[in-house]
Amino acid sequence: MSSEATALDLHGYLLLPTEQNATVDLYGLGDRCLHEPASRRLDGEIYCTINNVKDLNPLVNDRLLQARERGEVLMEYWSSAGPTWIEAPAFTAELKYAESLLPEGLATFYRDARRVCATALQARARANEPPPS
Repeated sequence: MSSEATALDLHGYLLLPTEQNATVDLYGLGDRCLHEPASRRLDGEIYCTINNVKDLNPLVNDRLLQARERGEVLMEYWSSAGPTWIEAPAFTAELKYAESLLPEGLATFYRDARRVCATALQARARANEPPPS
């Protein structure tokens, strides 16, 4: 994975709508940030939900299961011949990525990435905020 793939900028990516209710997903993911240890798997789920994309990883073998555990998301890229792996930012472990999820105008005094992530996701869910740009 390149470091460019960790950016939240999705220019050039085909965003596929998910079947689930994004507000419920954001709130639930925020709750999970408070109750689960930081994990790359959870980071991938946050990435997909916040950007309204579906992880195309079929999880049919150990290699694909390990990719999910590493926070890798399989997405359709509009200019390539097929799906491309993207590394989700470490929202639950690194404060700078957790803070990138905060809605505009919302500040928090937390210095723990999981708490900031939970606050940001639940605030977005309650306010029906669009994804960060």
